[in-house]
This record gives sequence, C-alpha cells and structure tokens, in this order.
Amino acid sequence: MLQLHRAFLAVSAAILMLNTVAMQAYGQEPDILHSDMQKKYEIGIYLLNVGKVDLQTGSYDLDFYMWIKSNEADFTQSKPKFEFMNGRVTTEVLTVEPNYYEVRVKGNFLKNMNFQKYPFEQLFLTVEVEGIDDIDKMVFVPDADATGIDKLVNIPGWRLVSSDSTITEHQYPDEKSYSRYIFSITIERFFLSSFLKTIFPVLIITTIAMLAFWMSPTNFTSRIGLGASTLLAAVAAHLNAANQLPPIGYLTLFDKIMIIAYALFLNNLLSMVIQMRLIDHDQKEDAVRVNARMRKLMPVIIIAIFFALLLV
Repeated sequence: MLQLHRAFLAVSAAILMLNTVAMQAYGQEPDILHSDMQKKYEIGIYLLNVGKVDLQTGSYDLDFYMWIKSNEADFTQSKPKFEFMNGRVTTEVLTVEPNYYEVRVKGNFLKNMNFQKYPFEQLFLTVEVEGIDDIDKMVFVPDADATGIDKLVNIPGWRLVSSDSTITEHQYPDEKSYSRYIFSITIERFFLSSFLKTIFPVLIITTIAMLAFWMSPTNFTSRIGLGASTLLAAVAAHLNAANQLPPIGYLTLFDKIMIIAYALFLNNLLSMVIQMRLIDHDQKEDAVRVNARMRKLMPVIIIAIFFALLLV
C-alpha cells in the first residue's frame, strides 16, 4: 500500500512538471508567478474640452476627468503611480478614497499625425497613461462603461467621429514591460467645406486655363496670358494649402491632384509653343490639328498620372 502511494505521488509530480514545461514552451507562465504582487487598476477618462489642434507641431490641448479604481489598493495611504507619456499636464486632485482616485487634467499633448488623405484626413488624438511600476506589479484595465466624451465638446473646423480605450504593454530596452492605457478620439474635416476651400478653386482655375484650347491658335497673346496667370493662381493655392501642414516626406491627396493639374498646364503651354512655331512658318492648318490633338490628350494625361500616383 505504501509503495502504491509513493507511485501515485511520483506520477502526480511528473504530470505537474510536464504541465509547467508545456506552458513555458508555448510562451505561457503558471498563473501563480505574479498573482501575489500584481494589482489591477481600472482607469477611465471623460473628455470635457478640446482646445487648439495645431497641425504644424502635431499638438492639441485637452481638458478631462481621469479616475482610477482598485479594490487591491488604499489610495488614502499611497496615491496611484502613473505618468502621461505624450504630453505635459497640470492635475487637480478632486477625490481621494480608499479604492477611488480622481483628478482633473489640463495639458498639451503630442501625436504623430497622418496627412496622406489631406484635405479629407482623419486624425487620432490620444492620451497615453503609463504606470510607474512594471507590469508584474501594476496592470491597467479600461473602465469602458464610464469613459466617454461630453456632449458639449466642440472642435472648430473638425467633426468628432468616435472615441476608444485600449491597453497595451510597452517594453523598454531594459526588458521591463509596463502597462499603458490609451484613450483616443477620432476627428475629421467636414467634407463639403474642405472640398470648397481647397480642391474646388483648383478645379475652377484649371478649367479656365484649358479654355485656351478652344481659342484660335493665332491669338498668342490672349492664350499665353490666360495660361500663365492661371498657372500662378494654381501654384499660390498649392503653397497656401501646404503651409497649413508640417514638413512631410510623402505626397498628400491634394499634392497628387495638383500634380495632375500641373501636367495639364504643361500640356497646354507646350501646345501653344508648337502652334506658335507652325504659324510662324505659315502652317496654320497644322497648328489647328496640333491644337485638336493636344486637347484630346487631356483625359489621357489625367488617367495615366492618376494610376501612376496610385502606386506611390
């Protein structure tokens, strides 16, 4: 009977050891490793106001309530340890209870913004909060039910699309990982106003310039004056739009539209030069044919450059 008992204990120990090895092989760890020290903190944000959104610097001003709840800590004895990773803030402590800590936060935050779809881009404004203690001792959990945006929040020039809360694990070069809470709001421009202020003027300017194809090839002065003045207006509109954005190393949607417009202007001016030379040599009929061919080339240019820019 004693031998049978010993055999049972040996088999149980072997099974436990194999289970531990298997869990480690699949990147898992036994549940007991951090259960004694790790504490969960439920965190949430309620946004009150969004200030200036500065596209040049990628910064924005936010005003919000933030709270942390935990049944495993007494905040009257020790305040929760955290820091804001993407901004400088001032905090006003509102409530300190054994399991509840709330502050009002005002600050300037930074975020790398993507302008590839300018002037119809969406921007993601985030608040990133990270625990001072590593993930073995401190883990954030989003308070999804209470987190949100006040209905009076208004961002001039932008439409508020949605908000979201996520938890990520951030690892530093010393191989320590920290729990990071990310509250984000998505904003976008109003489509109609953006179209009328940026793209529509360029379309009008380019259309006026292309009217030169329907003028007589002999009207050199009028045709060149029309093409040159509208080209300068298009360049000014492009520079004005570009000055609203920071220096970026990629083409925006508006840049691609302007490239197509510049190609049309080039086709227009090149056609005028060729026609002027033909008329100087008394080849008016050839000049008329060149004008017609170059006019028919416009849709080909638009389609060819459009598909070429899709690959960029």
